[in-house]
Amino acid sequence: MRTSSAVSLLVLLAACGEPPAPAPVVRLAETADTLIVPVVQLTDAKPLSDGRWVMIATNELELQVADFAKKTAMPFPGMTKEEVPGPSTLLAAGDTMLVGDWGFQRVTFWTVGSKRLEAVPMPEGTNGALPRARDAAGQWYFEGTPSPGRDGRGLADSGRVIRTDAMLTKFDTIAQLVSPDLAMVQREGGQRLERRILTGMDKWGVLGDGTLWIARTKQNQVEWRNPDGSLQAQTKPLPDPILPVQEMDRQLYLRRFPEDQRQAANTQVFAELKPPFEAAFATPDRRIWLFKSAPALDSIRTFQVVDSSGLKAVVEVPSRGTAIGVDASWIIMAEEFPEGIRLLRYPIPAAAKGN
Repeated sequence: MRTSSAVSLLVLLAACGEPPAPAPVVRLAETADTLIVPVVQLTDAKPLSDGRWVMIATNELELQVADFAKKTAMPFPGMTKEEVPGPSTLLAAGDTMLVGDWGFQRVTFWTVGSKRLEAVPMPEGTNGALPRARDAAGQWYFEGTPSPGRDGRGLADSGRVIRTDAMLTKFDTIAQLVSPDLAMVQREGGQRLERRILTGMDKWGVLGDGTLWIARTKQNQVEWRNPDGSLQAQTKPLPDPILPVQEMDRQLYLRRFPEDQRQAANTQVFAELKPPFEAAFATPDRRIWLFKSAPALDSIRTFQVVDSSGLKAVVEVPSRGTAIGVDASWIIMAEEFPEGIRLLRYPIPAAAKGN
């Protein structure tokens, strides 16, 4: 019996195997691949096939095209403010840019230097939301947010990922999102619930085949869902330090507002802790890059790179900026600079790429 037990134990240990090797940590070198864009803020960087990048300049209400080879940036050629007065979302289908306009409540299609290709008005069923994703079949994906109501209590409800057909006639909820961290505040009209500033929110996107991925802020993990909404895979909770929101974080947030609006902005309630990640990006190899939170003005920013099997790499970028784009080859960081926004382009290391 003892021999049998010993053999069973050896078989069990062999089945368990050795623990997985820790994910490699890759520190990128400083880059000279930079250029200055004379705007206040840039978001949603999308790559073009010729190496240029398209971004939204949120304060200037325009799209910018950055050319790292020529070290130049310019407003999107062919696009006018009469046709796109309020760009607020940006999707890409190859070299075609899909621009969501909050003013006209529509999505317009563009290629650099050409006239508008198409315009798709948003139906009433979207409740003023603009699409956040589109799959290869032409289906649209929206984030449904709860109505706050008179006292803000509606904000306690969770958000939703909503899918529509290509014609925007059929709406289906395919996933629930985290409800925001709220605080009760006293306003002129009485007490009301408001979302805490710098609190974490789930990030999500859609792959070409309709697979939905969601980076869960409270669980600090990533999940993938089939087109029918069923769970396909998920990572284990990821390791991260706990970072409190500090006074410098508050000051950096308030600096985004014009001086005459900062006093009002300062009455908002901030979160006590930073979320585990600030943004998330999907790359063509189906990996998800989580842009991690960091202490204010930290000189190194970090990505955790995951796929359905778990954490694959940790990539450290020598920049104080914010990540605004990641594709198969490059990371795009944006840093505040006296003359505007300094864009930096870093090559993705081989250790962080999938097969």
